[in-house]
Amino acid sequence: MRILLTILFCIGSTQAFAIEFNGRTEFAQRLALNSSISGRIDLIKVTVGQQVSSGETLLTTVSTGLQANVDIAQAQVDSLTPAIAKMQTEMEKAQELFDRDSLALVDLQTAEQNFTVAEAKLAGAQAKLTQAKFLLSQAKIRSPINGIVLSITSFRGQYINTRVNDQTLLTIADNNSMVVKLLLPMEHWHQSLMNKPAKVSYKQQNYQGKVVEVSNQATMGTNNHPAMSVLVKFKANGELPAGLPVKISIDID
Repeated sequence: MRILLTILFCIGSTQAFAIEFNGRTEFAQRLALNSSISGRIDLIKVTVGQQVSSGETLLTTVSTGLQANVDIAQAQVDSLTPAIAKMQTEMEKAQELFDRDSLALVDLQTAEQNFTVAEAKLAGAQAKLTQAKFLLSQAKIRSPINGIVLSITSFRGQYINTRVNDQTLLTIADNNSMVVKLLLPMEHWHQSLMNKPAKVSYKQQNYQGKVVEVSNQATMGTNNHPAMSVLVKFKANGELPAGLPVKISIDID
């Protein structure tokens, strides 16, 4: 990476250098989204370049069978719930009679067993309902972040078979946070660079950022001179695309 400008500031006995670089923007986070369940794509609700919010539905798969499984599981829970109240009442009556010496211990134990079995059956049905609802929720692919749709590599009617591969269906990016990777000449490298303020400029627009990574492994920079990788992160507020040429200024003590 070529250094464009080095400026020396003198404040008392302290010297600070502001160095400028050319760089290109990149999204701080790209996410390739796929489906966790097999199924046929029913609807794609977004387009390339569209801004999306965290939790927003991007794509849905056919959910008729999944909804039916939820309904079946719910019906099973509903049918077993009254039995719990009945078995509990019978167990309490059995306990009362046993306390009066009007019921044998074996009969009390039978009532307690019946209540325990009813509880277990209901718990099993509730677990199946929870599982069915979870699988139904997977029929909707939602955005995990606020960002922008970069690409759509699927189409309506396409069948997704998760047993065969984990095909990427959409790719989104956080276009609010951007990064620029720099190759800093060895003479300017120091661990104190971490968290240093940085200014990223495009035309007349300036963005404030900071150094978030400082490499400890040298690489070959411009003209085969050793350099260290430095990563600057800044807030772009969705205003800049990836791959845009920018200037970066970092103050170095």
